[in-house]
Amino acid sequence: MKEKIIWLDSLRVISTFAVILLHVSGLILYEYGRVTEEIWNIGNFYDGMVRFCVPVFFMLSGALLLSKDYELSYFFKKRFWRIIPPLIFWSLIYIFYDYVLVGEKSFSPISFIKMVIRNIFYGSQGHLWFVYTLLGLYLFIPILRKWIKNSSKNEILYFLIIWFATIIYSIPYLKTYLPNIPLTNFSGYIGYLVLGYFLSNLTIKNKYIPVLFIIIGTTITIWGTHYLTHKNNKFSEYLYEYLTPNVLISSIGVFLFFKNLIIKNKIIKNLILFLSNQSFGIYLVHILILILLNKIGINWKFSNPLISIPVTSIICFFISSLTIYLLRKIKYGNYISG
Repeated sequence: MKEKIIWLDSLRVISTFAVILLHVSGLILYEYGRVTEEIWNIGNFYDGMVRFCVPVFFMLSGALLLSKDYELSYFFKKRFWRIIPPLIFWSLIYIFYDYVLVGEKSFSPISFIKMVIRNIFYGSQGHLWFVYTLLGLYLFIPILRKWIKNSSKNEILYFLIIWFATIIYSIPYLKTYLPNIPLTNFSGYIGYLVLGYFLSNLTIKNKYIPVLFIIIGTTITIWGTHYLTHKNNKFSEYLYEYLTPNVLISSIGVFLFFKNLIIKNKIIKNLILFLSNQSFGIYLVHILILILLNKIGINWKFSNPLISIPVTSIICFFISSLTIYLLRKIKYGNYISG
């Protein structure tokens, strides 16, 4: 079974690393006008190159979950039990760090409890938005799976075409010239779930098509962001958004590229499986690791960003993986590590 889905594990690993790279390089972009043009362009290059990471995570969920049959109770027990305990655990860790170690210490017991509940419900760190969004999508997957199971390829493609139309509708410059037809029922990240399922069952033998998609989507993201930022004289993050045509194109390219990638080396396969198994935990903990690394001067500033961004990302990826590995060695650690 693992032989058949090694490409999915590879995608999960590369997307997890891409998220870290995104968060390391992204800090530069908000320094537009306060850093040199060269440094800002390097940050834009790295960040624009990895915008596929979150869409690919959603596509992986679609590829894996929409192709299986589950009893409703089993599905929710398996999925939510895997996500909610680690989410609560790491939320509490971030709350402890932010409010106890370095933040406000004058909370009354009642206000502290209210603050903890509020942060757990709404996210104690910015990157956790993805987990809450994923939980919302999971609620719809049992319904979506029934539709997928009973739909033809053309019917699924029909949904994806309309979903793509909602992305086109979101382009500010085109709204005025498009008919006012509400398409909200087809919009949002749910499209990436269906797309992941669709592409996982699609055969494309031409190996250059995925590469072409990656180049086109990434070029539009990087060059377009550069152009809009200079035009507005402030950082423009519109083309960085995950529900834009350019990010969609690059995400499709990355997904298909790894789907067609054949890995034969057993050592590399085992490493991929090891890191893939830890990917959710790495995602949850990596912001804390980046905060701690920053305190000892390991960030994009310690060298030329062309070097410091990937080096910081690799160090964070390694320490995050080690943290999850060691946490799982503790009794019951598997339930909270992620």
